Amino acid sequence: MTSAYQRKLPIWSTLGAAYREWRRMLPALRPLVIDAFLIVLALSVLDEFIPARLAEQEPLGTAISLVEAALRAFLLAPILIAIHRFIILDEITKTYAVPLGEPAFRKFFGWLFAFEILAGFPLDFLGALQGLNVTLAATAIWFVAALVLSVGLMVRLSILPPAIAVEAPGARPAAALEDTKGWALRIFAIFFVAVIPWLAVDLAVFALIGRGIIVTGSIAGMIGLVFGAILQTVLLTLIAVIASLLFIALGAHERRHARPSAPA
Repeated sequence: MTSAYQRKLPIWSTLGAAYREWRRMLPALRPLVIDAFLIVLALSVLDEFIPARLAEQEPLGTAISLVEAALRAFLLAPILIAIHRFIILDEITKTYAVPLGEPAFRKFFGWLFAFEILAGFPLDFLGALQGLNVTLAATAIWFVAALVLSVGLMVRLSILPPAIAVEAPGARPAAALEDTKGWALRIFAIFFVAVIPWLAVDLAVFALIGRGIIVTGSIAGMIGLVFGAILQTVLLTLIAVIASLLFIALGAHERRHARPSAPA
């Protein structure tokens, strides 16, 4: 387990530690990482076959998006919990399992679902504004406000999922907000810098394959789905590792009296 940065949180050192821990995690939790890839790929394929006319029809489109977000959160929760527990407690989870009977799992799933909704909120809000025929300037202002609110909440609550995963007694939103107070910009910078190279890779692959990547059923489209699933798996696991390190560094309230559980 990587030692904490004791309330200093240097951006480049934290990123370096995150990549070292990520590389250490991949072989240790390889079966779960493969499961994550297969889940993401299956959900991407499912999304491709939902007719556009249904997805664009309200309120049906919103309901479909919520069901997809809930399914994604439910299926990925066991894997992300395992990653948090590996980074924080050095606990290795051998197999994929959905422990529905455990309150910690249900709580983690609920918050992961909330993060999914927060991530999609700005675009959903933008669609609603466009449907109301709001002026372009007003739409831009309200969209930026929604984006700042959404990103700000996710940043401030980023250490809550790992706190729940290790069953820390203080795993509450109020404690997460207290521990990340004054650190929002630095936390955002860490996540942003970590994601940027992978987005550049995504753009490069899109440019290489061409517009055929968006054609459902084409060879280029299938390649795009597989590559997209790989990229999403990389980002999901890397972000989970970073959140775990942030919890170690900043989660004074949440991790107080937290104890390692028995190995899974």
